Amino acid sequence: MALATKLRVPQASAQRRAAPVAPRSRVSVVTRASASQSESASHMGRRDLFMAAAGVGMVTLSSGIALPVHAEGEYETFLGYATPPTSYGGYGGNANEKPRYTFEYPTGWKSETPNKVEKGTQGIDGRVVNPRAKDQRAFLVTLTRAGEDNKSFRLTDLDSTLNGFAGADYQLQDSLAASTNRTTSSRDIGGLTFYDYDIESPDYRYLVTITVADGKVFALFVRSPNKSFGANEAKLRHIIDTFRLI
Repeated sequence: MALATKLRVPQASAQRRAAPVAPRSRVSVVTRASASQSESASHMGRRDLFMAAAGVGMVTLSSGIALPVHAEGEYETFLGYATPPTSYGGYGGNANEKPRYTFEYPTGWKSETPNKVEKGTQGIDGRVVNPRAKDQRAFLVTLTRAGEDNKSFRLTDLDSTLNGFAGADYQLQDSLAASTNRTTSSRDIGGLTFYDYDIESPDYRYLVTITVADGKVFALFVRSPNKSFGANEAKLRHIIDTFRLI
């Protein structure tokens, strides 16, 4: 679940403090800017460092995990909480809870707050949608059946893994059955293994990344109609590439 307020970028003196926690039932939006290549960057405020755009760099989360940085205004940041269904749809929840995951999505996309049914029966924790093409979207699913040894959720078996998420997206199962090409890979980030899937089918293209932490599965799906995937591929892959647990 997410938030939709603008966060102030802290000054350099506050860099060591934990990232601010956004209000519940909204999307926390942070506009990313390019990092400076100046040797005097250590003497600049964090906002000044972001605004001194001189090329693609890295920005580090409070957890110490780095994210790519791009031109100001190009992407916004989604913060999700992975809380129980009773906290969704604007009901319940603890305002002091900290975000559990983050990813960046294209500016102009809109966040949608999942309701209790979507969270409780489909596991959908957060969602962003392209308002110009609503079939193009990203959504995060959380499940608690992984087991801390990961054995009860076989992330290396693409079919069994993704079929377990079919209830969250009615197009997914059809795309898996009719897929024309599939690729898999894995990455190690912040001590966690992220399993990446790229699924091509006649109608849809899915980019997926999944990881497990503390017995909970976190799966980020990016869905796009084939006809619009090519023109938006870089931005769609950016959503996957910037997914991190906090």
